[in-house]
Amino acid sequence: METLMQDVRYGWRTLAKSPGFTVVAVLTLALGIGANSSIFSLINAVLLRPLPFKEPDRLVAVWERRASSNEANLPISAHEFVAWRDQSHSFEGLALVQQFGFNLTGAGDPIAVSASLVTADCFSVLGVSPLLGRAFLPGEDQGDGNNVAVLNEGLWKRRFGSDPDIAGKPINLNDKSYTVVGVIPAVDFMPDVVLPINISAEAQKVGKHGHQVIGRLKPGVTMEQAQADVAQIAERLETQFPKNNAGHGVQIISMQQNAVGEVRPALLVLFGAVGFVLLIACANVANLLLSRATSRQKEIAIRTALGAQRVRLIRQLLTESCLLAAIGGGAGLLLALWIVDLLPKIKAVNIPRINGVSVDGQVLLVTIGLTLLSGIITGLAPALRSSRQNLIQSMTEGTRTSAGGARRRIGSTLVVAEVALALVLLAGGGLMVKSFVRLLNVDPGFDPRNVLRLDLSLPGPRYPEPGQRMRFYEQLLGRLKTLPGVEVVGATTQTPLRPGDNWSSFAIEGRPAPMPGQESNAAMRSVSSDYFRAMKIPLRDGRYFTEADARVALPVMRWFEQQPYPEHYHESQPAPAIIINETMARTFFPNEDPLGKRIRIIASPWLTIVGIVGDVHHTGLNTRPNPEMYLSDLQEPSDSMAVMVRTSGDPLALGSAAREQVMAVDNEQPVSITTMGQIFSDSIGGQRFNMLLLTIFGALAFGLAAVGVFGVINYSVAQRTQEIGIRIALGAKRRDIFRLVVGQGMVLALLGVGIGLAGALALTRLISGLLFAVSPTDPVTLLVVSLLLSSVALLASYIPARRAMNVDPMIALRYE
Repeated sequence: METLMQDVRYGWRTLAKSPGFTVVAVLTLALGIGANSSIFSLINAVLLRPLPFKEPDRLVAVWERRASSNEANLPISAHEFVAWRDQSHSFEGLALVQQFGFNLTGAGDPIAVSASLVTADCFSVLGVSPLLGRAFLPGEDQGDGNNVAVLNEGLWKRRFGSDPDIAGKPINLNDKSYTVVGVIPAVDFMPDVVLPINISAEAQKVGKHGHQVIGRLKPGVTMEQAQADVAQIAERLETQFPKNNAGHGVQIISMQQNAVGEVRPALLVLFGAVGFVLLIACANVANLLLSRATSRQKEIAIRTALGAQRVRLIRQLLTESCLLAAIGGGAGLLLALWIVDLLPKIKAVNIPRINGVSVDGQVLLVTIGLTLLSGIITGLAPALRSSRQNLIQSMTEGTRTSAGGARRRIGSTLVVAEVALALVLLAGGGLMVKSFVRLLNVDPGFDPRNVLRLDLSLPGPRYPEPGQRMRFYEQLLGRLKTLPGVEVVGATTQTPLRPGDNWSSFAIEGRPAPMPGQESNAAMRSVSSDYFRAMKIPLRDGRYFTEADARVALPVMRWFEQQPYPEHYHESQPAPAIIINETMARTFFPNEDPLGKRIRIIASPWLTIVGIVGDVHHTGLNTRPNPEMYLSDLQEPSDSMAVMVRTSGDPLALGSAAREQVMAVDNEQPVSITTMGQIFSDSIGGQRFNMLLLTIFGALAFGLAAVGVFGVINYSVAQRTQEIGIRIALGAKRRDIFRLVVGQGMVLALLGVGIGLAGALALTRLISGLLFAVSPTDPVTLLVVSLLLSSVALLASYIPARRAMNVDPMIALRYE
């Protein structure tokens, strides 16, 4: 320990004598270590940290797969859940979950809260114990009379002031009184309010898909065994319910994967990218240390002559490099703290569990490990090289060239590696930029500018009848139209650029009935007459909805009840209208005109196609439009609608006025207000986040590689001053010297570019899932980044070459 402290003190004095070198090396390492620590903290919080439930490794999510859909992890029907719960042998418990939005009224302003309807054993399956009160009792999920609720700790604190006596008190949700029986901890993925579901009633709605299932495996049971177990039950359900379950399979995944599976590839790619940045930073600092070691040749030689062993010298030099890395690691940790504090504030980044990102003990240990590793990587080559020099040559003059030859070879190798790694990162960043630009150039099918969005959910007890909901929206839309600056007002049940679709099967008049499980399916949404104009969705053929269409009563939204309509319905009433999109027209009516054709949605009357509108990217810009059907909202007014207000100016300027109009119609109705421009920006937030980080890391690698090329060539010129002077004295022209120096730099750069291209062709395939409409081996991108790196290498070689051209032979020879 005494010897170590002596080495540390000596190393500190040595670094203090070269402040310029120390600052550059510390900043270089700080960038690499800080970037790695911050990205690891994100990975640790999102991917590595266990879910906040009891024995989370036994928790799974059970989803449905359908032969008629390419989508994975589809919601299930309650009758399937009942079969799995009663017949499977692999689960300790299964729970059904259905997500809703509720209006909380009573004390304070009305607010919208997230809620889940669950089976009574949901908390025991998750392993969550209440902070206050109790969880649901067995049987409380068997009827409508059990109006009990469990609050989330977050809602309990902000709405009820952490009232310790909240258990037993009533709250008002959607105009219905519920008794609070408990409070659960504020853990990830839990809603504001949890209510018991009426499982008996839900199980009767065969074919109504809108539920999630979570399960806890029995000890020792694997997911593969559970998958085989429920697959057998799915086969029996196909036989029992051929109309609803034909082609329906089951998919079991871990809850951890279910929660964060979508962001895992992007985070791992980013972690690999920052690893490359750290390697390039280490190579740069190693080159700096090699350059510095040349000036310490006599010092090392004298210490060797005085009896210092090679191991002792290596330990001293490694101590210095580790001390340098420790200072860089400390600065990098400060950088990581700043980045970690910034990440949750980037609202457009939809990363689950991002609020839990912190620099904890694990991150600190990783940072220490990276710091120690960086110190060894940067110092090992210089230490080995410096401790192996010839004692007599080092003590004599005129040996700069010979001593520097080995150093130049090591430095050149490091620069080639830097350029290769930088090209891989630049290629990844370039592909992400090109992908993002193409994503932005996608026509969303509507104009998001100057559109204010109002989200509303009408409580059932206050608006039990379709006519009441219809009058509410009629009054609200009418009032909003009178506001100054409002151009058009429309409403829809589902907004563009939001994941999820309400799918429904349908039949086309005059065509044979399909076999069970092979029905035609399309996404279904209800819209007001002016919705298409408010969103500027183009009409391709036919017409939009009219007020007359809205007056035709059509309760198709209760299709899951499968109650056939009287045969005289479509004979005595006006023909209800429906509008379809271009994709549905091309898919189901190829080579024919859909206008005037009639379709039936499950048990509805025949609907006449009166218009074809342009495709809208409802589920995201990076997904293809689905076949879509639009119904007039007032044919069957929904309780939950999004009202779209197109304005002539800044839509947010009308936010307060719009809220006042909602309160004027119903002063207990909460409303959430945003803009379609913000929704559009949020929808590409993940791609923007990945693109920015990968581009930043590529730029860092690019800059470090340029500095590395410059450093090696500049050092080479300094070491070859005598040689260059002799060449000039013997008649070499200055342009020959210029070509010699630049040629040396370009050979290194081109060699690195060649190796980097091979690496890019192999490694960029790892980001193929993050790209949109761009090949991971896009030749244009690879060519551009290769030319860019080569050009910068040329510039980095140009400055030392100019210096070499101006060498005075007399001064060079006299100096040597």
